[in-house]
Amino acid sequence: MRVRYGQQEYEFAERMSVRKLLERLGVLPETVVVVRNEEIVTEDEMLDINDEVELIRVVSGGRAGV
Repeated sequence: MRVRYGQQEYEFAERMSVRKLLERLGVLPETVVVVRNEEIVTEDEMLDINDEVELIRVVSGGRAGV
């Protein structure tokens, strides 16, 4: 599978869960949205070797004192 995370690209030649992929890359699950073949997936979903995966960083913020 091909994985994009920011400016980095990774390739994996094995099936694995989203959770395992995040562990391998050292990414905390609450910091990204995982998109497989243009659809958002959860941590327990399995990824296949032909999948295109993108990890999109989640940015949170707000105004102080509101």
